[in-house]
Amino acid sequence: MNSVALYEVKKKAVQFKWLIVSMVSILLSWGFYNLFYNANIESERDQFQNSIHSLRKKQQLFLQEANKVISTSTIQQLWENDVLSNTSFNVNVFFNDSLVYWNNNEVPLSGLSDTISLDDFPKLINLSNGFYLTDIIKIHDETLVLTSKIKHKYYYENESLQNTLTEGLSLPDDINIFTSKEESSTPIYDEKGSPLFYISFKNNKLITDFQQILIFVLYVLGVFSLVIAFARFLMLYSNKNPWLFMAFPIILIVLRWCSVQYGWIQLFTEFEIYNPNLYASSELFPSLGSLIISIVCILTIFWWFYHHISSGKSYLMNLPALIILFFSLFPLSYFISWIFESLVLNSTISLVIDEVFSLSIYSFIALLLIASLFFGFYLLALAITRKIVNTNLRLNTVALLWFLTGCVYFFAEIFFFQKNIYNALWPILLTGLLFFIVSKKQSQNALKYQLVLLVVISFYAAFILFENNQSNEHQKRELYANQLVTDQNPTTEIEYLSTIEKLKSNSVFLEMLDEPKENNSHAFIEEIEECCFNGFWERYEMSFFFFDSLHEPLIDYTSNQSKTYDEVKNIINEHGVSSSIANQLYYIEDYHDRLSYVAKETIQSKKGNFIDLFILFRSKKIPEQIGFPRLLMNEKTYALDDLEDYSIARYSEQNLVMLFGSYNYPTNQSVFTKKHDLNKGFVTANNVSHYIYQEESGQTVIISKPEKQIIEKMTTFSYLFLFFGLFTLVVLVIVKRNVIFPFKSLQLSLKIQLVLIGIVVFAFVIFAFVAGNYTQNQYRTYTFENLKEKASSVETEVSQKLGDKEELDVDVLGNYMMYILKKFSTVFVTDINLYGLDGKLLASSQPKLYDKGISAKHMNPSAYREMVLNKKSEYIHRESIGELDYLSAYLPFINNDGKLLGYLNLQHFAKQNAYENQINDFIVAIINIAVLLLVFTVVIAIFVASWITTPLRLIQESFKNVELGKQNQPIAYQGNDEIGALVKDYNDKLAELELKAMQLARSERETAWREMAKQVAHEIKNPLTPMRLSLQHFQRSFDPTSEKAQDKINKIADSLVEQIDTLTKIANEFSNFAKMPKANEQRVDLIPMIHNAINLYQSDDLAISLETSLKEIIVFVDKDLMLRVFNNLIKNAIQATAEDEKPVIKISVEEDGKNFLICVEDNGTGISEEARNKIFVPNFTTKTTGAGLGLAMVKQIVQNHNGEIWFETEEGKGTTFFVLVPKFEE
Repeated sequence: MNSVALYEVKKKAVQFKWLIVSMVSILLSWGFYNLFYNANIESERDQFQNSIHSLRKKQQLFLQEANKVISTSTIQQLWENDVLSNTSFNVNVFFNDSLVYWNNNEVPLSGLSDTISLDDFPKLINLSNGFYLTDIIKIHDETLVLTSKIKHKYYYENESLQNTLTEGLSLPDDINIFTSKEESSTPIYDEKGSPLFYISFKNNKLITDFQQILIFVLYVLGVFSLVIAFARFLMLYSNKNPWLFMAFPIILIVLRWCSVQYGWIQLFTEFEIYNPNLYASSELFPSLGSLIISIVCILTIFWWFYHHISSGKSYLMNLPALIILFFSLFPLSYFISWIFESLVLNSTISLVIDEVFSLSIYSFIALLLIASLFFGFYLLALAITRKIVNTNLRLNTVALLWFLTGCVYFFAEIFFFQKNIYNALWPILLTGLLFFIVSKKQSQNALKYQLVLLVVISFYAAFILFENNQSNEHQKRELYANQLVTDQNPTTEIEYLSTIEKLKSNSVFLEMLDEPKENNSHAFIEEIEECCFNGFWERYEMSFFFFDSLHEPLIDYTSNQSKTYDEVKNIINEHGVSSSIANQLYYIEDYHDRLSYVAKETIQSKKGNFIDLFILFRSKKIPEQIGFPRLLMNEKTYALDDLEDYSIARYSEQNLVMLFGSYNYPTNQSVFTKKHDLNKGFVTANNVSHYIYQEESGQTVIISKPEKQIIEKMTTFSYLFLFFGLFTLVVLVIVKRNVIFPFKSLQLSLKIQLVLIGIVVFAFVIFAFVAGNYTQNQYRTYTFENLKEKASSVETEVSQKLGDKEELDVDVLGNYMMYILKKFSTVFVTDINLYGLDGKLLASSQPKLYDKGISAKHMNPSAYREMVLNKKSEYIHRESIGELDYLSAYLPFINNDGKLLGYLNLQHFAKQNAYENQINDFIVAIINIAVLLLVFTVVIAIFVASWITTPLRLIQESFKNVELGKQNQPIAYQGNDEIGALVKDYNDKLAELELKAMQLARSERETAWREMAKQVAHEIKNPLTPMRLSLQHFQRSFDPTSEKAQDKINKIADSLVEQIDTLTKIANEFSNFAKMPKANEQRVDLIPMIHNAINLYQSDDLAISLETSLKEIIVFVDKDLMLRVFNNLIKNAIQATAEDEKPVIKISVEEDGKNFLICVEDNGTGISEEARNKIFVPNFTTKTTGAGLGLAMVKQIVQNHNGEIWFETEEGKGTTFFVLVPKFEE
């Protein structure tokens, strides 16, 4: 196979490669989609069945082991046994129906024995926080209940409490669990084949964002590869047809528009990436997934234009076409800026780069899209500027073109478009830098200028992110202020009507009203919330007060900070406004006592008694600052989570009625008004930004947030600089991996830079690790000490209230204990629990946590062991509820007589967020400093490397310019270092080299003349011998008187003339070879030249043809010398053909990268094996005539033009000569 055919095969192979990648990617995408989304329900049920069997088997084996331990141990020994405490199973031991041992406080079994006999426990129990597989055995007077949780079932569901299957039992589909047969449910059997419980599969798939993105990325890769394959196929024809060049991008744009407009592609619409809540900016870009596919199409068009411009297509090389392409860069930059801003403004994707832990996988995708667009724009602009600079335009004309175009775009952007100076400047600066780099041919300093380009793009991107993120944040504050300035909500008032009627008809509640002494306030509240005020009402903190006909409290409100009838009535009269929807519901307009609404209802009990019920509603919009506020709220609750990042003040009639956050607001609005104009909206003072929202009703809300500091703004730039730099590096590694990977081939300056950067990165990683651990330990120590101090203070305060008691009886002191714990919980900003000597909960400042079964009503077993058995005076450790970790401190509670009454427990959750935020802030600070330091290190490394390598570069240039037989200049270097010694040795060797060169040149000239003289003598001697013999024969045989005398004279004369012509020809050939003229190189199109050579030899006796798809073949050569090459190759091809065969010569031309490949093929006899190595040797010839200098001269001409020549031959079939000539590069 000849080289032309091989070249065609390679081109087709590239197309098939992209098609294969496309098919494989799409098939993988579809395969993963089916795997994740179309799971076999039967196989999932079988998988779950097998998991349950395995769990049951392990549980029963442990049951036997636990049986042995319990049967031989006392209760105290059980607490000291590691077998029970270290198992993953839940172990609960009852003694005469009383819980005496537990290895965790997750299983809320307390009280269960009151409704279900321990002897009749089912194999699956449905508790308030989940479903448990249960095994139970009797051991003397003790009962062992062994459970394994199979699914969480919390009353509240949020980030920390997820109602999912437990680890080890998870399935792709979520399931419902039933203890009895339900419609469409299937049984799960035990090992004996009896139903344990029943399950049904939900419709929602438990597929992660990562799995969705994996499927989508494979799909996008498949689409991209398919488009590239189609583009490469069109390239075979676009060289001949310039209209096809424009047809491809137009077709691609139209197809993409139609696919969006008419919904041709309806794949993966259930993915989060297609959720318009994540991103949506217009009908063209209705989702992030749609935007990604559109950007892939745009990048393909970038690549299409870049390829055609770089390869120098003739229809793109004329000046008007290049100018039009250059003008198009500016609207293109406008489009990129618009896409960039829309990703910030029209999405919920976090792009606050300096807050690293707020970023998500979608933030990374958005940054990749931005980087891809900038990189594509850079490549396209680079190709266009190169071609413009290499035209016949003078550089000052090019500069004027850039300046005028930039001015027009700048004023258009400022006055008509986005009106953003940075959007206007970045394409102007980038194209200007490209013109400078290309025109100055700054190859040695390329890295410096590439970094300058990177700085321009990163600075612009950082500014856009900062401006648009600030705009987003301002809009968010405006929205929050509108929501906070009033708590009045028509939905709440409508919902109240149906809820209160439901309460009035609740028979259990009405019966409780007739027997108030038998039910404490906590029981009333639990019943009201359980039956009626739940779900929607979780967005309010509610207080309930009952009064009889004499306006006396119906029940004891000690635990609820009771209000009298007159106090509540006064709130309604002075601060309430009656609802137009629910007459008995009053909106508290001035936010008195942080109230949103107060309701007054008169309810008739079962016995006909009339009771006044007051309900106080406090909105949970603003997060609580103590306890477990997020744990006791559903995710859909109306609380505004992001408000934790702000400080908030609310004023009513100039007075401060609500304060949240760390900012120190004045108690009177007039003080704030003197400093700030309330009509301005956003004002900044002392590096704090305030948003002031005031209503005519006299209600004012101020939301404040610290301004971003310069270090945070610089950090955004640094992150983007690193990200864009890494993106560019990855692209280069993929495209030019052979250049990037071998360290040996890297420049010395780059090696120095990499070493310096590596040292800094390594040192900083070590520092960050050590500093991080130190800070973490310091904070942990501080937190422990703070918690100990707070626990001691709480113990002192509680002792003052309960220290005189002999025992803590829940029936007697339950309400009072709950009251004082809630009171001190508010004072000390922490949750407080009080446990009895048996570890059971007596009272809590957060009773819902236990009433709703989120946690069991007994102490953490580790704490119980340490406090009861090991008699610790304090114990602090980490505990967890769901996914939430927190610190918990325990202290013995001793009365005034020194008697131990119970154990106080402080749950340090309130500061857990602060702890995490501080650690996060520290890590972010470390990253910020690292990035800034790395950026500065890169810059310094470049200059240090340049400073070190400049002398070496000077030596390199000097070495490059060294030529034998030429006056070479020594290097002028003043340094007295190692490089100076190297320069001195170089200069000495240079002088020695010149001397040796002169001697060598003299020797070579003498040798060459000897060889030339010998060859000339040999070539001249060959015709002289027959001439001498002819003359001698003529002397002997000539007879002047003979009739044939004149014929003999003519014959001998013709023979001598012929031999003399041969001598002349030989002399001319040697003269031409010795005096090869200096090349007069110019821009030449080879196609007309080849046609001229063909026309010269064309005749009826031979066939010569030219085959090429190229319109022109532009090279930089000497026209006359190159014509001599073609004439010689054609002449040799003719002479190589046998006499009885018609010569057929085929000339073809193809592109080969940056070269043109010219093939001259004949149908001659071929070249023999022994002659092939000598074919280009001077004086060698296979013909009977000639000096053998033709092909030697051809090779010399081609090599002088930086080309190559070689041949392929087969005896009896012919020979093909290949000439590789570089393309003309302007």
